[in-house]
Amino acid sequence: MFQHIKKWRLYQEADNVLGTIYTIQLSAVYHSRSIVVTFKDVSAVTIRDMETLTDLSDGFLNIKMQPQGMLYLVEEWEEQTFRFYCRQYEVTEAE
Repeated sequence: MFQHIKKWRLYQEADNVLGTIYTIQLSAVYHSRSIVVTFKDVSAVTIRDMETLTDLSDGFLNIKMQPQGMLYLVEEWEEQTFRFYCRQYEVTEAE
């Protein structure tokens, strides 16, 4: 569960293996610590309401591996504000 989404960013970048991919970077507060979650090779992005997304105060981030293999379904579980697929993700603590 994260307490507050501080920043949400979708952008294109070059990948040495895959070519051009989409990446989502999500900055949030988790247990009173600032974290950054980076999702690589993003597809099928659905955002219900951008204003709701920036004002989201609490939420459950659900990341579930799909039966197809190295593909993850990422969604905000409680409010269903956003949903997308990615091939990899990493969580880092913000400095």
